[in-house]
Amino acid sequence: MENRIKEGKNTLRWDKTSCRRFAGNQARLLMAVLAYNLLHLLRQCCLQGEEVKRSIEWLIKRLNEAGAKVGWHARRWLIQVASASPVSHHYRAAFR
Repeated sequence: MENRIKEGKNTLRWDKTSCRRFAGNQARLLMAVLAYNLLHLLRQCCLQGEEVKRSIEWLIKRLNEAGAKVGWHARRWLIQVASASPVSHHYRAAFR
């Protein structure tokens, strides 16, 4: 559990309280916890076959470098990723 807390503090900056008001700091912490939970869910669902659990920092870097195009059409989300991208399979696995 300590490693997960350390990962959240170092990667998503949970300990940063830059606002003078309590409500602002609370909102920032809640958004960071939500982001952590989403990334943890992606890590559990998409990286099941690997024997080593990747860090959230690794996952953020890989998903950011792919450069996907996300859009809304009619009643569904469209996600377009270049097929030549080395991490396109992570996007496909996450949004299946």
